[in-house]
Amino acid sequence: MQLETFFSVSQQVSQFLMAVVLGAAMGIVYDCFRALRIIFPPAAGNGAVLVQDIIFWLIYGLFFFCYSTFFVRGEIRFFVFLGSILGFVLYILTIGNIITGVLRCVFGAFYKGLRKVYSGIIEPIVNLSRNICQKAGCVFVGSHENVENKGISGKNHLKNVCRLVYNKKAKLGSSMLKKK
Repeated sequence: MQLETFFSVSQQVSQFLMAVVLGAAMGIVYDCFRALRIIFPPAAGNGAVLVQDIIFWLIYGLFFFCYSTFFVRGEIRFFVFLGSILGFVLYILTIGNIITGVLRCVFGAFYKGLRKVYSGIIEPIVNLSRNICQKAGCVFVGSHENVENKGISGKNHLKNVCRLVYNKKAKLGSSMLKKK
């Protein structure tokens, strides 16, 4: 039996429809990455989105290569590529938007619940510890203010050597320093 070198129209239609299914499957994979972005929003300037996009396109390329190898005999056909892109776009614009909206609602409610727990339990503890630290700080600041009020400052701690007289040589030295 000899290998056919061309595909019949019915085979091409079935390959096109399977490529549409492949594109929809890749839409599901992309939704997994979008779910990660919803759960853990990327910070500005963060390379996480870039890495996720590169990983997605590598997965897409691998699946497209495997599909082309097994179902299209390794031939590159424009209608297969077009069917794959069409399936991806149709999934993202229909079911993908619904799933993304549901995920946003679910995780929005989850974040609101966490916020209520924080404001009800954790925030009072933080405020109490902040007040205790402020009260303890006043004690130490008050002792520092008492030192400043007595006229003791950092400039007056060391005495002028020329004014100190311990013996006659020091007195001579101080007079010599004054002459210069």
